Amino acid sequence: MYRLYVLVGRHAPEIWALFFTTIFLVGGLYLAWNREAAWLSRAGALIIIVGVLLAASRFHEWVQGKVGHFVEEHLDTTVKDVIANFEKESGPIGDRDRNTIRSTAKNRVHEELNAFFDKEKRRVKHLEVALIVAGTFLNGLGEYLIELLKNNGT
Repeated sequence: MYRLYVLVGRHAPEIWALFFTTIFLVGGLYLAWNREAAWLSRAGALIIIVGVLLAASRFHEWVQGKVGHFVEEHLDTTVKDVIANFEKESGPIGDRDRNTIRSTAKNRVHEELNAFFDKEKRRVKHLEVALIVAGTFLNGLGEYLIELLKNNGT
């Protein structure tokens, strides 16, 4: 259950965006096929809105800020513990070496976090673009696609 929470919590905006996109697409296809073809174009407009809202959410920037704050609070304690354990094994080290270890550890942690969040941002950006492109395509050509399918089917 915890893994499900972590998956949903971390990817909540994408999951909601895909959920609403699926609802709008299926509903639009159903209504376009059984009622008016314009419903698929309307569904495309709603999908564009979902893509824009996903882009505007900035959820990952909020998460990055929270994680950065957490790391800053706990990194010094962790580095002190690492230095203490190192000194138990190899003996005392000087202040210069302590500062070097501390700055190296902080830089490495920040580099790793930035790389992780850059990868996450790119993934979400790809989804945003896909939703907006698909929604625009359906908004512009949805009616014609339904009419084309209905006329070729009979």
